[in-house]
Amino acid sequence: MTMYRDRGELKWIPFLMPEHKALLTKYYKEIQKIEMPDIDEQVLSVYENVLNDAIFSGDMVEVRYVEEREMKRFKGFVHRTNYMERTIELGNQREGTIYVHFEKIVQVTLSLE
Repeated sequence: MTMYRDRGELKWIPFLMPEHKALLTKYYKEIQKIEMPDIDEQVLSVYENVLNDAIFSGDMVEVRYVEEREMKRFKGFVHRTNYMERTIELGNQREGTIYVHFEKIVQVTLSLE
């Protein structure tokens, strides 16, 4: 005998009006907003070393950063590091080129892809 597994609130989603769906997605995005975490200077120097190694070796990196109170992730190649403007230029085929400020970086790792 199988137990009936209730889907909870999921079963009511088809009955929502488009306005309600828009309000709910806006509400959930607002709940998930985060504040920029404090990162130690030693950790930042490790991130800088990973970025410099990726420039010279041509490896792909994954950078996690905070933009508009949301955590974002970008996988790509490091094109250049601009110490005057304190930004790094990252690029890949699918998403193009982005510029990330040093202060907004949360994590940098070498990507295995």
